[in-house]
Amino acid sequence: MTKEKFFERNKNLVNRFVRGRLAKTGRTVHGTRATNAQLPRFLERKPTVDWDVFAKNPKKAAMNMEKFLDKKFRGDFFDVREGATKRLKVHKVFSNVTGDTHVDFSIPDRKVPTVSKRSVRFATLKDQFEKAKSNLKDPTKIFRTDKDRSLVRRVEKFEKLRGKKL
Repeated sequence: MTKEKFFERNKNLVNRFVRGRLAKTGRTVHGTRATNAQLPRFLERKPTVDWDVFAKNPKKAAMNMEKFLDKKFRGDFFDVREGATKRLKVHKVFSNVTGDTHVDFSIPDRKVPTVSKRSVRFATLKDQFEKAKSNLKDPTKIFRTDKDRSLVRRVEKFEKLRGKKL
């Protein structure tokens, strides 16, 4: 069986392996995955492909995750690349076969409150909601407007259904 066929057959295992590894290491997941984990299914944003993770040393964390995934897949299926961002140092674990990014590691720019769901730490919904509202007010973050506006609407709908604020 070729490398491409093997990876295509088993690529759905990547999320399971990443979730298990994050549960063991205790790193914080943020972004759409964290939001989707805390909102009801009908308020979730479309499924996301990659994991956004905070780590104190993102390069080392990305290298460890890449080695772990290669070991699980029994071959050289993943690699680490430094992301091109101005603000944060981001290290991405991507697939050698498809070129898709699976995990993004970055340094947190602030103390992030967390909540544990199924033994994985996620950034709290309240923290993400406040960050989205501040991003909407910031003119330099205009490229995030659609994502942040969507998050604010979904959280407000969730608060309305729940009957209390976050």
